[in-house]
Amino acid sequence: MRMNNRVTRWTVIILAIIAPLIYAWYVHYQRNNFTCESHLTIVDGDSQVDSIMTFAFLNGTGVYDSTGEYRQPGQPPLTISNKIAFNYWYEEGKVIMVSSDTNELPKKDEPFRRYIPDFFHHRDHGISVEIVPVNASSYLFSFGNSPAFYCTKG
Repeated sequence: MRMNNRVTRWTVIILAIIAPLIYAWYVHYQRNNFTCESHLTIVDGDSQVDSIMTFAFLNGTGVYDSTGEYRQPGQPPLTISNKIAFNYWYEEGKVIMVSSDTNELPKKDEPFRRYIPDFFHHRDHGISVEIVPVNASSYLFSFGNSPAFYCTKG
């Protein structure tokens, strides 16, 4: 009986030490390994951009992928897309993302691009965002303390 009591005590002590470590690892893993998708519409007068964006974060590297349409009055819709590879890290509660490669289509300049940060157009440009978990399946992306878009885990 004495041996059983001792084994039980040590098991409880080991579990009390390991449980917080496992939880800390899980929180760290969830923060650095997720994919989410968002539907974004930018309206400028009679013109609009309608796109689906996907962000994938994996231990310091990530991929942004978007596809959609740009519509102007009297013009056929123009298909747009962009794929960006980026590196990221956390600093003072924000996520710093720096593009390492971009592939924006079409290559010509369109008026809607003046609303989109350089990170999405040029290689080696960065952006600082706050990514706040809203619930178990979604995040809120904020730029400059203003909510920008809601992103749902994929």
